[in-house]
Amino acid sequence: MAASVDNRIWTGLEKGPIHTFRSTPDVMHFNKSPQPPLPFHNYHSSSEDEDEEEEEIQNFNNSLIMKAKQTTKELEPSIFDPRDAGTSDQWIKRNTSMLRLTGKHPFNSEPPLQQLIQHGFITPVPLHYVRNHGPVPKAQWDSWTIEVSGLVRNPTQFTMAQLIDHFPSHEFPVTLICAGNRRKEQNMIKQSIGFNWGAAGISTSVWRGVPLCTVLKRCGILNRNSGALYVCFEGAEELPGGGGSKYGTSITREVALDPSRDIILAYMQNGDVLTPDHGFPVRIIIPGFIGGRMVKWLKRITVTSQQSDNYYHYNDNRVLPSHVDAELANAEGNLFWFEPDLCISTSSL
Repeated sequence: MAASVDNRIWTGLEKGPIHTFRSTPDVMHFNKSPQPPLPFHNYHSSSEDEDEEEEEIQNFNNSLIMKAKQTTKELEPSIFDPRDAGTSDQWIKRNTSMLRLTGKHPFNSEPPLQQLIQHGFITPVPLHYVRNHGPVPKAQWDSWTIEVSGLVRNPTQFTMAQLIDHFPSHEFPVTLICAGNRRKEQNMIKQSIGFNWGAAGISTSVWRGVPLCTVLKRCGILNRNSGALYVCFEGAEELPGGGGSKYGTSITREVALDPSRDIILAYMQNGDVLTPDHGFPVRIIIPGFIGGRMVKWLKRITVTSQQSDNYYHYNDNRVLPSHVDAELANAEGNLFWFEPDLCISTSSL
């Protein structure tokens, strides 16, 4: 199984070269990471009622962000944690109150449950749960690009400035939850393959980003009859799974293009640019889905005729039948990991 979109052979992808997005000279550009507050670029309401509604929403979001910033100030400051010394993540500041669930590295953590509850609806970013499969990529805002390719008429490569300058940005609170939340209790009854998440693998932030459906339409996503059935996402991290791969997954075309789902390419969290652990400079946010489908450090969006064949798409986030133990699940040739009905995508929140 190919583990990265770099190595895949997709039917019907020979649609021409990938173009660098061309901008007009009269449009403002961010030459560095954006600083809050940011306006809704290119967004125009069609009536006074919509203007008032949009203003109310923005005021609500701003109040949540202000509260989150205030509660963050009450925390012990994040530091270069001595527990990260000697690892590839030693350059990242982290809050020392986070409970580490997989030892020294990679960083998989949740806050103490009482502390999560204490902060209420919006989780301060330093206390937001983290699920990392490997080292955090060292990203630069100015040089980062997101490639949109596959079954689209206009394969394009966007910089961060182009995403912000040429597309509308939406902002709203979203609750993220790890599919393994409270797995510790499950493992006490019957041991699973996954590690022991407590009950705090859940967090809520105000996310700001560019609608995925708008980006796909701008690139000319083809219709279903042309085979455009899935939208695959791939991150930038270097991981061991499948003999070496990126982290990747996919959603259906219908989900990706549904504007009511509010799927965004997020670049801000609680009023600030993303932190390294949460996907700086850009990640996917899919409200109502598990965190495992929200790829961090997003590098590629590929429209395909089949769901992602990424190692982590198949070997993570599955609920196997009760008779399947770890030995049977990992046995060569077993097909449980490839059974569509056993895949977890949506959350139960």
